[in-house]
Amino acid sequence: MARLLTVLTLLAAFIMPAQAQQDDPQKLVKSISDAVLSEILTNKDKLESTPDFIPNLVEAHIIPIIDQQRMAKMAVGKHWKSFSNEQKSEFVSGFKKLLIKTYAGAFKAYTGQDVTYGETKFKKSKKGVNTAKVKSDIHLAGGSPVRLIYSMYKSKKDKWLVYDANIAGLGLVKTYRAQFSEQIQRDGIEKTIASLVTP
Repeated sequence: MARLLTVLTLLAAFIMPAQAQQDDPQKLVKSISDAVLSEILTNKDKLESTPDFIPNLVEAHIIPIIDQQRMAKMAVGKHWKSFSNEQKSEFVSGFKKLLIKTYAGAFKAYTGQDVTYGETKFKKSKKGVNTAKVKSDIHLAGGSPVRLIYSMYKSKKDKWLVYDANIAGLGLVKTYRAQFSEQIQRDGIEKTIASLVTP
């Protein structure tokens, strides 16, 4: 569990803030992740004394660069078409809260692990959308490096956005999809949404 939290921490930290405007997604990942991780280490005292410090950090720096609607839609999978427009809006809002809660909890596990980067792979889809897979390795003490791959695309506004990530072979969206599919089949759409939006 501790290893997973560490990996999630780094995943959260490497998803970049909207203020950064760079054409190279790897440089964007590296420059912003360095800044965010440095802030975490510098403000360790606030992690305990100020409960809102990490959630606010996540919302300010991480959430703006995630394509929340696309990621939420992918996480729901086949059930998305059964949602009303209002339910879709509520789910995306609740999904945002889930991301903030997940990443905020994971941040506490970061203690200064080294990070290296591999070759970024670019691809243009049939629809002309530029995509990239940014690879990095997290070097955990006493173990093998953990490979993280960030799936990104360049939006019509010329910004790189994250829509999925793969952690040591485990897809983040795929994991969410399995969880939501089971919950929707068991509890239904309304209760599943309520579980996300209710504090």
